Amino acid sequence: MGRVLKKEDYKSFLQKLKKEAELIAPVTTDMTRFQVVDNVDDIDLNGGNPFFPIKKYFLPNEEPLLIIKNGLTKEIKQKPKKRIIFGARLCDINGIAIMDKLFLDHDYIDEKYARRRDNTIVIGVNCLAPPSEYCFCSSMNLQKDNCDLLLHERETDYYIDVLSEKGAKFIKHLPEEEFYYSLPQTEKRLGKKDLWPYFADKHWEKDSDLCVSCQRCTILCPTCYCFDMYDKVNPGTKNGERMRNIDSCHSKDFTEVAGGHVFRDTRLKRYRHRVLHKVQFFEDKFKRSMCTGCGRCIEYCHSKIDFVTTINEDFK
Repeated sequence: MGRVLKKEDYKSFLQKLKKEAELIAPVTTDMTRFQVVDNVDDIDLNGGNPFFPIKKYFLPNEEPLLIIKNGLTKEIKQKPKKRIIFGARLCDINGIAIMDKLFLDHDYIDEKYARRRDNTIVIGVNCLAPPSEYCFCSSMNLQKDNCDLLLHERETDYYIDVLSEKGAKFIKHLPEEEFYYSLPQTEKRLGKKDLWPYFADKHWEKDSDLCVSCQRCTILCPTCYCFDMYDKVNPGTKNGERMRNIDSCHSKDFTEVAGGHVFRDTRLKRYRHRVLHKVQFFEDKFKRSMCTGCGRCIEYCHSKIDFVTTINEDFK
C-alpha cells in the first residue's frame, strides 16, 4: 500500500525533507548533477540521469580511515551527518544494493560505509522521462526495494511506493492507495549473459584498441568500488593518517605486485576484465549482474566504446 502526493503539495514536501536532513538531489547547470540543495526550486527530475551516481555519498573519492599518532594507529569514529538523497533512479538505487552486498553483507563490515548507509534516506523516482539511447536497464533485472520511498509521476499527483519504515514516517499523513506501475523499458538491451565461451574472442580487441585508459567508465559507474590505501605521514614525525582513495581496474598499476609483476599488463586484459566482472564474474558468485544498465560508461566514453553492442552483435 502506497501514498499519494498531490502535485500542488510537492514543493512543501521537499521543504519538509530539507528541514529533516541535508537534502541532496539532481540540479541542472551546465549538466545535471547530484548536489546539496539550498533551494528546492533548483531540483530537476527531468534533466536526464545525473552525471555522477550517488555512490560518492557512501564511498567518497578519498577519506581517512585511521589516525596515526606516534607510529600507532587509532580508528576514526565520527558519526556522519544525516542525509536525504532525493531523485535517484533505479540504476543508482540498484548500484547501492550491490555496494551493500560488498561492504555490509559478510563477516567484515565496512564501518564507515555502514554508518553513512544508516544515516541516509534514499528517495527514488521511477524514470519520469524516456530513458536515453544509452540506457539498457530493463535487461538488468533491476529491483525497487533498496530505497526507502519511490515516486511514480501521474497526471495530477505522485504515487509513492513505501519501501521502508524510515521512509514511511515522512508520508504517513498522506492518503493511502494501492497502484501498480511498470518499471522503465529501454530500447537498448544486453543480450547474451554467459560470456565464458567468448573470453578469448578477437572482438574484445576492437573495443580495447579504442580505449585510452582514462578510467572515466569506472569513475562514473554506480558499482565500481575499487580502492587503494596509503599512509600520509607528516614530514619529520610519526603522525599522520591512513587514507583510502578510489582506484580503477583500468589503471596499469592496479594489479602490480611486489617484484613489479603486473597481472593485467595490457589494455585488452584490463578492458575485458571490467566488462566481464560486471556482467559475468559477479553474477556467477552473487546471482545478479553487477551492471545496472545506466549507460554512463558508454555515453561519456571518449571513444564511445559500446560493450553492449559488441556482446549483442559480434559474439556469435
